[in-house]
Amino acid sequence: MISSSPEQTKQIAAEFVATLRGGEVVALDGELGAGKTTFAQGLCEALGVTGPVTSPTFAIMNVYHGKFRVVHLDLYRLKSACEITALGLEEYLGAPDTVTLIEWPRAVDGVQWNPSHVVSLSAISPGERSINIAYGNGGTSISRGN
Repeated sequence: MISSSPEQTKQIAAEFVATLRGGEVVALDGELGAGKTTFAQGLCEALGVTGPVTSPTFAIMNVYHGKFRVVHLDLYRLKSACEITALGLEEYLGAPDTVTLIEWPRAVDGVQWNPSHVVSLSAISPGERSINIAYGNGGTSISRGN
């Protein structure tokens, strides 16, 4: 899909929400400025989250409440699997009342996520984004690569 504005990216995210049942882990993949947080904002708005939805770049993890609990992670600054484990994600991954969003899912060497969906965003031009949604394996675990 092609988005020509942040509002359109949020609308695409809102349409994606219709496929969610709870328990999903969604990888948000894309470079800086690709629209990952904008997509997350649209998803949260569609789920009835009130209040601001911000990038978890410095907080690492934000938790919002709407139709589902939304756990929004940004792994960009993490360096090890131990740092991910310290977040206590076992409580959230696959929980039927939770949708987990992971920005920068490939940032930590040796950790492989098994997301139920991968949303790939890329900038085509300053005002346009390409958004591709791929469906995967269920998303209830992570594994360490060899």
